[in-house]
Amino acid sequence: MSQHWEVIGGTTKGGIVVREGKALTSKPLPDRLATGAVVEELEFAGVRLHFLKLSGAGPATGWVSIAVEDTTLLSRKVASPSTVPVAASPTTAAPVLRPSLKGTRALESQRSGGDFASDLTPVQELQDSESAVTCIVFGQERLHKNYILLATACKDGTVVVYRCYRTEMEMQMCAEMEFPPVDDCTPSSQANQNDHSDICVHQRLVGHSRAITSMFFSMIEDQLVTTSTDKSVRFWCIDSGDMLKVFTDSSPVTVALFQPFNPQVYVSANSNAVLHLANVANGSVLQKLKMEAEVRALKFDDSGMFLLAGTKSGSIHVLECSENSQLKFKFKVQLARQGVTCIHYVPARDGQPPCLLVNTADSNATIIDMTYGPPAGVLTNLAVRHRVRVAHSLLPLKCTYSPSGLGYLISGSEDKDVYICALGKGQNYKMQFLKYHSVPVVAVAVNMQDTLLVSADSLGKLVLWRRTDFSHSPD
Repeated sequence: MSQHWEVIGGTTKGGIVVREGKALTSKPLPDRLATGAVVEELEFAGVRLHFLKLSGAGPATGWVSIAVEDTTLLSRKVASPSTVPVAASPTTAAPVLRPSLKGTRALESQRSGGDFASDLTPVQELQDSESAVTCIVFGQERLHKNYILLATACKDGTVVVYRCYRTEMEMQMCAEMEFPPVDDCTPSSQANQNDHSDICVHQRLVGHSRAITSMFFSMIEDQLVTTSTDKSVRFWCIDSGDMLKVFTDSSPVTVALFQPFNPQVYVSANSNAVLHLANVANGSVLQKLKMEAEVRALKFDDSGMFLLAGTKSGSIHVLECSENSQLKFKFKVQLARQGVTCIHYVPARDGQPPCLLVNTADSNATIIDMTYGPPAGVLTNLAVRHRVRVAHSLLPLKCTYSPSGLGYLISGSEDKDVYICALGKGQNYKMQFLKYHSVPVVAVAVNMQDTLLVSADSLGKLVLWRRTDFSHSPD
């Protein structure tokens, strides 16, 4: 049976970019594949999809990316309508995360019930350093059938990449997904005995001498890129752990990321308030932009055309990326009196416009609506929808997003809790808390499958959280 996909990204640009070939550097077609279009999968390679259009506007065939960074552009369609999840009503908060553990009747009897976070269970702890975790990031879902990658980095320069083996329920979710033919890693006996995903170290990356400030996987997940206060940007081979390249700056590098549709170029920021566009091959600087304050967070929207830069002074600058990869300043919004520490992009859904989830060191996590047009597809305004109080004044806290139900903002905090805020209409931004850590929670991340939450604290501990399913509880 052929696999069908629906375009869910590109809502602000009239669709997503289609290219002639598999390579991200191949020639783009003049027309985009429209949001809502349905396509048939002809070939799948990494995150690249060769398609034949079945319905909707756009090219009849071509190559597209199913995701850019942590933003999904195409969603696999499920054949049976009975398996399609039904959206929660505006007054009912669906649970956070998709269930990935089978619960027992004994555990079911202990449930508190009623809360959207009540069935989240801490299933495992990890710790490779006693230094504060500064950032964590998941890999893709479609490169390895048995596991996904989780990269963690600390203030002392430690970088560890883990394999998170899938649970039985996660494997069932993957049953209809196609994976590359080489996947030689199987879960350990412990993973088979327990319905938890077993964790093992994939690689330790040794080279940084000071705090890691940001990191991200390459599009095909063969490399990890890290930035540090040791004034370097480093490229690592995921499988061997070898450091492939190191580019140095004149001052500490605060954050970096690839340009979504030109992976031969990356954007980085340093503590001298300078943005660099640089060539991945040799590190040569293609453009320098002097900002009004040090940039501490960067994020592209799902069109890949607009870059959001959060600064130490609490502002967000919007820059437009031209066809020749140059950045041009568009406008800025003063969000807070204290610095921005994280920006997370959320695509449009359920009648809500695309938005940003932003941590600022004035004890706020802010939901910001993004307005496009006129002209069509051009980001013209950022407007605060709501502010959530989160204990935050000193540390570089991170937030993330779970698409479960009508969506959740998940944030670390300096009061040792993981904050979870319901974003759906009619849910009044109801807040729940996960209490497990004994020190401030600095970073959080959710995998693309929306089954695994990781929280990390200022003493180097990582906690893995899963949702328990009691629909078929064994005795």
